[in-house]
Amino acid sequence: MGFVQALLAMDYRPVPLSASAEEKVVDIGIQRTLDAIAERGAPARVLLASHDGDYIPQIERLLQAGVQVGVFCFREFLNTQLAALELEGLELFDLELDVRAFTSPLPRVRIIPLEEFDPQQFI
Repeated sequence: MGFVQALLAMDYRPVPLSASAEEKVVDIGIQRTLDAIAERGAPARVLLASHDGDYIPQIERLLQAGVQVGVFCFREFLNTQLAALELEGLELFDLELDVRAFTSPLPRVRIIPLEEFDPQQFI
């Protein structure tokens, strides 16, 4: 319970859920929460940390409702259908490059747009 106490101390509200072993309890809880936010509509902002496509229907509904939605990710691992929602207004935040969540460069292989290429980083 130390982690939960730490969250409470930072004014976060943990929501402990339970389900059968066959159910993806965290995914279902997040999906239901995203649906509830979409029902409320804008103004709202949602940031999700995920690479998979489990939340695509909910993210589409949020965007259609005018909600500002962002995803924390490593772009090279992002589900392609989820990445395609960038054209619909989804904002993508690379954990290393945009968020700067790490103190040193990660050993990643990623496609670099030519306009961002800095040869000094590779010599």
